[in-house]
Amino acid sequence: MYSFGKWEWCGKLGQGGFGEVNHWRNRSTGREIATKHIKELDSQGADQQVKISERWNKEFNWSRQFQCSPHIVAGVILDNEDPAFLKYLNAMFPNIAKLPVIVLEYCNGGDVRKRLQSPENANGLTEFEVRQILGALRQAVHFLHSQCRICHRDLKPDNIVIQQGTDGKKVYKLTDFGLARRTPDHTMVQSVVGTRHYFAPEVVAKGCYNSAADFWSVGIIAYELAIGELPFIPHQTPANILVNLINKPADCIAITEDPENSNRFVNQFQLPQEHHLSLPWADEFTKWLRRSLNSSYKERGQLATDEVQSVPVVFAELDKILNMKVLTIFAVNYCKRLEYAVSAEMTMKDLIALIVRDTGMDGKDLYSVLPTSHPHKKITPESTPLDLYVEEWTDTSKDSRKLNKCSNPPVMLYIFQGKEKCDYSQPEPNLSVLARKFITNKIESEERWLKKRVVLDMLHMLTKEQANFEMFVSGINERALSLEDEIIEYSFIDKIDKQRCLISFAYDQLKSLQKEAQAKIPSFTLNRSIQWEKLTHTYDAVIQSAKSITSLLDSCLRGAQSMVKSTNQLLKGVCEKDLFDCTRFYKEYLCNGAKISPSELRKIAEHFATTRSQLYNKGEARSLSKTIDSLHYLYYKSKESIPVLLQKFCDIKKEIFDIHLQMLTPNSATQLPILQLGSAMDRLTMSYGLPSSDTFDSQGTINAIEEAERIINMLVREMDIDHY
Repeated sequence: MYSFGKWEWCGKLGQGGFGEVNHWRNRSTGREIATKHIKELDSQGADQQVKISERWNKEFNWSRQFQCSPHIVAGVILDNEDPAFLKYLNAMFPNIAKLPVIVLEYCNGGDVRKRLQSPENANGLTEFEVRQILGALRQAVHFLHSQCRICHRDLKPDNIVIQQGTDGKKVYKLTDFGLARRTPDHTMVQSVVGTRHYFAPEVVAKGCYNSAADFWSVGIIAYELAIGELPFIPHQTPANILVNLINKPADCIAITEDPENSNRFVNQFQLPQEHHLSLPWADEFTKWLRRSLNSSYKERGQLATDEVQSVPVVFAELDKILNMKVLTIFAVNYCKRLEYAVSAEMTMKDLIALIVRDTGMDGKDLYSVLPTSHPHKKITPESTPLDLYVEEWTDTSKDSRKLNKCSNPPVMLYIFQGKEKCDYSQPEPNLSVLARKFITNKIESEERWLKKRVVLDMLHMLTKEQANFEMFVSGINERALSLEDEIIEYSFIDKIDKQRCLISFAYDQLKSLQKEAQAKIPSFTLNRSIQWEKLTHTYDAVIQSAKSITSLLDSCLRGAQSMVKSTNQLLKGVCEKDLFDCTRFYKEYLCNGAKISPSELRKIAEHFATTRSQLYNKGEARSLSKTIDSLHYLYYKSKESIPVLLQKFCDIKKEIFDIHLQMLTPNSATQLPILQLGSAMDRLTMSYGLPSSDTFDSQGTINAIEEAERIINMLVREMDIDHY
């Protein structure tokens, strides 16, 4: 291992035809850098050596100037900081041209090419990552064009590196300016440079181009990020690619070979369905691709006329789609993911209308649940769709799961049916036309690219169905959690029990008072025959109703708690399982290069269909969901009885109040009026937190009257409390 002073060599990051990139770390400060070295030029002719030297020196000088753009890899200047180490680096790889070592900031996350090669990205990156990379690339390229007057000329995923912070957030940075060249406005440069599949048509056709060539490369990268493969028949010869590019319509965003006729090429105007983008964003992204992949560099390079600064239309439109907010929803009863672009002007009524349109659900049956950790907490009449959008949750990648040790919710809102008998269905799996033709032996081609495409189409369907079932189970789990939280939060059982205890106490005391009053003061009489029988009947009915409702609510709570436990276990199991054997399929037919036949693909498709049917129709998830449906319906029916019960509590309080008034009303002129007892009543206090079975201990006439007055005051206070 190399080392010099406090610097230690950590390894080789990459190697090219003429040089290599190394990784160094300062043992004292922990600072990390990357160094680019020219290894040898002896094998090159004199003219080639001059060109390489020119490009190297330009990259060296530019790298030291890129200090103010967060999305461009900056040069590290060690001239004054550590000149001895810099001298050591230059001596490591001496070359005849005496070209200096280029020292750069180290980016620890690899490059975007490696991201595209990850198994989970076989059909493109997640929308979150596509947006992040395009946003960084747009800023970097515009900085080069507007501030540095530089055309990069070699934009590709390999030259976009990743800096990952301790918080896990990624910053994407553009690097490798060996082919960059100054391009003053309206000046066309000549020479064919760059990587073949990212060339703009004018570069190859005419050898003359300007900064609009970089816009084309950005469009190619964007398509590759979203779909996982290059858009314009990359398996074909350069001549075929160029001819098709020159002749393609302006709105064409991809060209494919007809699998049934290798001599026929098909212009594509829409994205293929195999991607991980939300539908509203994919629609706008497609429109943007039509501009960036326009074969006419003049139209591609138009400037936005309504901008204060000179911003190309291609970047102005990209900014708009990068700022789009997409609300993600999962309709659990239909196993359907919904996605809508939301804005400040959009209302909940607008959102509900879209959900009803896309599910066929009756709007009055619609019941929504926010994920437990949603920052909006609960939906209120004042809520808007934009309130439900959570920027952080747009990142649903595996990297995010590993970093946070728990994944973000897969969607921002769950939708259910809220009725006694809920409907359940799931959409048909969407396998590509190409894969269907392959399964039925309608394609005879044995070309490798075609079979790989068939495998990718099947893999996309398998992974999408895995994600959909995880969302289905996650939604069931969230509904159980929501039901449990709601029952506990509103504490209807406690409210009812408190009122029941209060009424029982008042009723029992009234019986004791009436008995003692009649025994001690014969002149105080109470008409018991009708009024008392009515009170007793009402009291028995209300107490029985209260017990019945609290029993139902308690049953719902215990059921919800049981469902939370069961759905937690189910969700954990589902997320840990490869339900449709996606990993094995990927390794066997993509990593290991096994050739797939129509019969093998048919078997895989049949096994998938059987597994899917069992999971949705016969599995534990459907059973648990229906149980929660019943609990939910029972709870809401019980809730409907609560206002009626609380009103009955108020009514019986009034009846007890009226009877107390009769006990306190004088029967003759010789008795003291009630007003004469005011001073005694003011001194009274009483605790009524719990019912008492003790009989009233009479100390005479005044005690019976005072006790009655206190109960009256208590009832008056309780009847003034608002109930719902």
